[in-house]
Amino acid sequence: MTQFSEQFRGMNLTSMHSTNPEPFAKTEMESIIGNSFAEILEDVSLGFAADEGSVELRQAIAENLYQNTQPCDVIAHAGAQEALYCVFNALLEKNDDVLVVTPAFEPLIRIPQNIGCNVRTIELQSKHQWKLDLQKVEEEFNSGCKVFIINFPHNPTGAHLSDKEFEEIINLCRKYDVWLLSDEVFRGLEHDESLKLPAVADVYEKGISIGVISKAFAIPGVRIGWLVCKDAELRSKVLNVKEYLSVCNSQIDEKLATAILKIPNQILQRNLQIICKNKELIRSEDKLFGFQIKVEIPQSGCSLFAELINADAEKFCKIVAKKYGYLIYPSSLFSTNINAVRIGFGSKKFSEFIKKGRAFL
Repeated sequence: MTQFSEQFRGMNLTSMHSTNPEPFAKTEMESIIGNSFAEILEDVSLGFAADEGSVELRQAIAENLYQNTQPCDVIAHAGAQEALYCVFNALLEKNDDVLVVTPAFEPLIRIPQNIGCNVRTIELQSKHQWKLDLQKVEEEFNSGCKVFIINFPHNPTGAHLSDKEFEEIINLCRKYDVWLLSDEVFRGLEHDESLKLPAVADVYEKGISIGVISKAFAIPGVRIGWLVCKDAELRSKVLNVKEYLSVCNSQIDEKLATAILKIPNQILQRNLQIICKNKELIRSEDKLFGFQIKVEIPQSGCSLFAELINADAEKFCKIVAKKYGYLIYPSSLFSTNINAVRIGFGSKKFSEFIKKGRAFL
């Protein structure tokens, strides 16, 4: 993704690819918390934090975001990518078999590949409303699989699993003794609250849940992510890897994240209001900047995967960047052969983007 963005360096582009809702301003967040950042940080230590994260942060995560998790099951990281890197390197070895749902966020595939794993993919298809083919999942498990990597709510399509599908995935992983790594950074952004699923780590003994404050909570300026897992041996290995990376988080970030994560529902509600308002703008869209598109309306999150009918995705992204000043991402960045672009609709600038895109109708 970085390499794709580099070709536009120096251009004053508006990001319209982002998967997080409109980021909070400091004053807006202070009004929701009911305290100023200065008050929250008044007695913060500027020394090293605990490698696994402060007790207060891990307690806030366990108690407010999970149903069957203890603070000791949580390891805090400097963002979700560090959590992914650490757990993959703690869990996987060369020649291990890994199955990944695609389209996918690149690190979910690239990190296992760099370790030397045999990475196979199972692709969601728009013609099936981005549904996961569970029969194919079992066929892949029969061929051997150490880790199954899922991401629901899904980036980039906004697809989600039903309760029944989720339960069947857990049952299949248990049956074939497969680790289940669930990238849950968009959990909480289900457009209908009834769609919200349990966290994998809450319900499966070999489940690993990844979370972060930058995505569903729209606070990328506070660099806190986390991993939740009930397996103490794996957590110990994760911390061994983390010692070669961030070692520990900033105590300032941990203090702010602790206060924020004590009131997750208020924050998520603000984000969902923006998302659902913008979602109404895409229900009838079949063209964008004069190009024909096909959009399956997302069930969750704030990104969509718009398939292009008569245009190449990368060329389309370059036209939109150079002529109209917006940066969106092509499907080639998501390990898929689908000809599509990822567009984020969590920004307050989304209505302006759609208005410009409609000017060609």
